Amino acid sequence: MAMRNALIVAVGFIVVMGMALIFFDEEHNHDVDMPGVAAADDSLIGARKAYWAGDIAQAESLYSKITTTNTDNINAWGELGNLYYMQARWKDAATAYTEVALLLIAKNDMQQAAYFHGVVVRLDRVQSERIYKRLRSVSMASETKS
Repeated sequence: MAMRNALIVAVGFIVVMGMALIFFDEEHNHDVDMPGVAAADDSLIGARKAYWAGDIAQAESLYSKITTTNTDNINAWGELGNLYYMQARWKDAATAYTEVALLLIAKNDMQQAAYFHGVVVRLDRVQSERIYKRLRSVSMASETKS
């Protein structure tokens, strides 16, 4: 049983890191040319440095501060979700990933939003429902326009 749990965590880590590499590459730099990003970016760099230095509490504090003061910072939400995921804090990860999905929907990036929805479905059904409702409302709105 312990080996099975370790395997699940390892696979989850690979999935999340792959998601982070795909999502947070140059093509998906959602912070570019946004007002107030310079200050947020400094904090984001600090959060990343704290995370990679192993200071998880400091990283969480910085990511939380960023997402509170700049609720549209998709990178901070995604990285906060990754931080929670690595700690097996599934509901917290789902909440952060839900914010990413909702921001992606607002940016009309439905493919990435659907991907995050697939991750959230496995973590928290309540958060998954928030994404599903938003996707559905956008879909219905676009059908009405057609």
